[in-house]
Amino acid sequence: MIRFAHIADVHLGYRQYGSEERAIDFAQAFMRAIKKALESKVDFILIAGDIFHRKSEMDPLTLTQAIKVLEKVKKAGVPVFAVEGNHDSAYFKETFSWLDYLAQQGLLVNLKPRFEDGIVVEEWDGKSGAYADLDCVRIYGMKYYGSMTEKVLEMYSKKIRRMKNGLNIFMAHAGIEGYVKIHGCVPSTKFHRLNVDYVALGHIHRSFVEGKIHNPGSLEVCDVSELGFDRGFFLVDWDGELKAELIRVPARDFVVVTHEVRKESDVKGLKEKLSVRAKEPVVYINLKCSRSMRKFLDEEVVKSYASHLSPLLVKVRWEVTDDSFRPLTSDVSRESIELKILAQLLENYDYGRIEEEVVKLKNAFSTSFDVKRVDEFIDGLLFGRHADRPTGKSTGSWDRETDREDSKDRSKNKDMKDVKTKEKDRKEIEYSRAGKTRTERKEIRTEHEEEEVWDWRKAYDTGGKTRKR
Repeated sequence: MIRFAHIADVHLGYRQYGSEERAIDFAQAFMRAIKKALESKVDFILIAGDIFHRKSEMDPLTLTQAIKVLEKVKKAGVPVFAVEGNHDSAYFKETFSWLDYLAQQGLLVNLKPRFEDGIVVEEWDGKSGAYADLDCVRIYGMKYYGSMTEKVLEMYSKKIRRMKNGLNIFMAHAGIEGYVKIHGCVPSTKFHRLNVDYVALGHIHRSFVEGKIHNPGSLEVCDVSELGFDRGFFLVDWDGELKAELIRVPARDFVVVTHEVRKESDVKGLKEKLSVRAKEPVVYINLKCSRSMRKFLDEEVVKSYASHLSPLLVKVRWEVTDDSFRPLTSDVSRESIELKILAQLLENYDYGRIEEEVVKLKNAFSTSFDVKRVDEFIDGLLFGRHADRPTGKSTGSWDRETDREDSKDRSKNKDMKDVKTKEKDRKEIEYSRAGKTRTERKEIRTEHEEEEVWDWRKAYDTGGKTRKR
């Protein structure tokens, strides 16, 4: 009998909500899954993509987390086979990924085809290859190809050769249509047609089995929308027939509450909803309220309602509705309706109670043909309400003062330009005093452009040749 573990979507290094503790949670979930697999005496382990969360800017802690866990597997003598997910793959035109690095360290086998006048499916030679044989098991691997997944899969399927009287596995980081709406999904029929016994997928963060297609889901919750998903890793036995069991890994508790606040007394209902049992959870509060009510709700106070849970962190999502047009049922006179509507519109801004002035302005436009009178009214309304503007001045005088201010700004910009010119002249004088010629000065400015640097990204492709920066 053959036994193996099928893991996917580990996402090491994911500092969810900016929390370092959440990054440790993801590493802990990976350790628990590997530990359980080794305790179950597996013959090998599959990791179907997204070991890491970020393909670039790898930090020492995240890399150490991966190495320490994989070293335990290596010490136990259990081989690990992996493929690159969309979070692992190297950027466009770069060929060396972090999974390639782990493969160079002998910690895993990174399976992927290469392309040379079509797809090339070769056996793993210790450095590269698309498939590997292990006793009576053959494992094919395909990395993430995004929108090209279906096309690459069709080319790949023609290159698959079964191992007779053995277990044949195809591992890929790709989604199946119909489970979630994410990029890079293909019809399940494309995988069912593969001439293999077991299809090991990653990419979708929920567990599902569809015939020979198996997807374990992520080990940890990567987004609050995934809370209802079943997840874990598959422990698979094969003795001519397949039997896969989903092993669930303990993870951080999440408490998600949706509540609507229409009046101040509704806050009590939020406190009641947060009266649950959880151990240092991530608390996610989705709060619905009107724009006017939002002004009376302090976010820190809302977060404090979960303090009895000793939460790791509390996130509040505000779903604010616009209540500008509240129904009017009392006073029905035209003028009072206008004033109330304007008051509702303007209460969301910082203008103050100016609804009466706005109505007067509307009346001035609609009843007077005296342009001078309308101008005087507008000047009084605008300039009379602001201390930093002149009161009772005509539009022309205001424009003249504005011109003077613009002239001051132009003069200030000229002074700044003169300062930059003087700084440049000062440097030239220093160079002259130091006896530097014009050619030497140019060399000082361009010296960094000629520096020889080590291009570690291409080290395995070019034999470690240096290049110009």
